[in-house]
Amino acid sequence: MKRIPAVAGMFYPQDPEELKSQVTQFLEAASVEELPSLKAIIVPHAGYIYSGPIAGTAYAQIAKNVPEAHRKTIFLIGPAHFGFTVASVGDYDCLITPLGEMKVSGKIADELEKKGLGFDEEVHRPEHSLEVQLPFIQTAIPGSDIVPILCGSVTPEALAEILGPYFARPDTFFIVSSDLSHYSPYAQAVETDKRSLLAVKNLDLQGEDAVDACGRVGILTLMRLAKKNGYKMKLLDYRNSGDTAGDKSSVVGYAAMACYKKN
Repeated sequence: MKRIPAVAGMFYPQDPEELKSQVTQFLEAASVEELPSLKAIIVPHAGYIYSGPIAGTAYAQIAKNVPEAHRKTIFLIGPAHFGFTVASVGDYDCLITPLGEMKVSGKIADELEKKGLGFDEEVHRPEHSLEVQLPFIQTAIPGSDIVPILCGSVTPEALAEILGPYFARPDTFFIVSSDLSHYSPYAQAVETDKRSLLAVKNLDLQGEDAVDACGRVGILTLMRLAKKNGYKMKLLDYRNSGDTAGDKSSVVGYAAMACYKKN
């Protein structure tokens, strides 16, 4: 089974040349940092005109900081906006975008299904939180297999337990898809997002209630995996839709964060 795009032409361009050009521009505009042993990123998932520049900042770090051997398989984790699920792994043969097909790691998807994640195609079919990441992956880090996971009512503790052995492998990379606060006035959103980002940056599991994000389960899961394995979190970019699209009366927050180890 192949997953066809649900939001091409809405969240991002449907024309392959236009899409490739836009993603490339986002990547080239980003400043690249030294992030040794980069293991994961947190990226937003709105329409590209809103969150594309922030996503580009996160993806631009990978080519310099993650050898190809360390990103053979990418775990792509996001929230399920449509329909109820506990957690669902997208056990497709491949994922399609205007830029072509991306192979799903069927072996790992099968393993995760046996661990209880299941595969609910009706939840995956309309979902944008993972789909909007795919053109960035195809452009910035081509050739990797994907493990697409949508989170619903699963707890971060349970998901971290399931994904822990995969996080510890040297050939995997993790991408968590999440926007931050939704539809607050600009100044209020900035304050809310500051509290969220501080808790994530400090891997503050005691203060995780401060994390206000639609992809909260994925973020809290990554925090647990990072803390257990000795990683740190760094904020690379924060903006909201008031910064990127102009209307500051009701905004959505976006952050790019890196999970890495200091030498």
